[in-house]
Amino acid sequence: MKAGRPPTPEQREAEHRTWVTRAERVAELIDGHTRRAADRDPAPPVAEAELLRQHGLLTLLTPAAHGGAGLTWRTALAAVRVLARADGRIGYLLGDHYVSNASIWLAGGPRVQQLLGRPSAERQWLWSNVVVPGAAPLDLAADGDGYRLSGARLATVGVAAADMTVVAAAVADSAEALLVGVPRDSKGVTFTPEPESAAPRPDGVNVRYDHVWVPSEHVVCSMDPDRATPRASLLGLAVQAVAGHLCLGIAEGAMAYCRTGRSTGVRALAGYGTWVAALDAAGELADRVAERLGDAALRPTLTWPERAELAARVSRLPILAADLATEVTFGLYETTSDWPASAQQGFDRFWRDARAYTAGMAVDKRRREVAQHYLTGAEPARTDLA
Repeated sequence: MKAGRPPTPEQREAEHRTWVTRAERVAELIDGHTRRAADRDPAPPVAEAELLRQHGLLTLLTPAAHGGAGLTWRTALAAVRVLARADGRIGYLLGDHYVSNASIWLAGGPRVQQLLGRPSAERQWLWSNVVVPGAAPLDLAADGDGYRLSGARLATVGVAAADMTVVAAAVADSAEALLVGVPRDSKGVTFTPEPESAAPRPDGVNVRYDHVWVPSEHVVCSMDPDRATPRASLLGLAVQAVAGHLCLGIAEGAMAYCRTGRSTGVRALAGYGTWVAALDAAGELADRVAERLGDAALRPTLTWPERAELAARVSRLPILAADLATEVTFGLYETTSDWPASAQQGFDRFWRDARAYTAGMAVDKRRREVAQHYLTGAEPARTDLA
């Protein structure tokens, strides 16, 4: 959106539709329906990232004042869901980019926004992150006007294709955890492929940092809960919203793939009917979550009680979507037993993606938070990035 007079609701809706159509074009080019998950190239998804770049999707969320399209989370999450229907790996790649890049807009100050945000928009950088909830941060040693980053972590292969990576690391002297931006081509950064079976998500890669220089200007924010603001804490809710839309997209893609299938027995038809209804209901929740998250991200005066209420709503989505993705893709996989081998092989990526991506989601934690908020009004965690 252009800076200046606020757009009308009709203009906002038209622009939203335009960008969703762009995502649909990319999904068609990916043509994920013809590929098996087991046959995927383990190399970084450079070609797919270039498709996202060519269609402008990498700058969709970047504020217009910094050279981006200035759209909201409603449109960004819709794009993730569209791509996940075609290929869960690329849906994840785009969702990971949006969350990682949003760290500077939601949690970073004006300095880091200007230093990293504008060149990111101008050069259409792909972003990723090395943030593993529950794991000890990597090491930061103070060195002049900056730090030296050391340590290793298993991440998704998108990290090896990203131009900029957000890394969680702790300062040695104070133990304060920071989010820092690290360019892919920084001296001391190396990547080693990891077998899929050892990764929590498909296409794992080991990334190692050997005394990598991180200037103080690349510190995005502190991860200290006492220093968090309601708006900055939306980053964790964005992670959950992306996970929910990714899972729904995978399940919807599986349903579309099987629409012309041969399994039309009574049991199969009952399953299809149940899943269509369930996905419609989950889709309505996903749309509401996207709109509310987008509205909250535009409000600098967001309060902690407002954020807590939003968190309880957002957390419902990954719970429902993860369960549906697993149930739908496995159930559909069973109905393809009488299909030709080539069709079965084309389908298996859906349940493989569902199994892989839901394994990395803290669904049980979300269930507890939603239940505790419902029963006692307890506030969900403020800085949780799981």
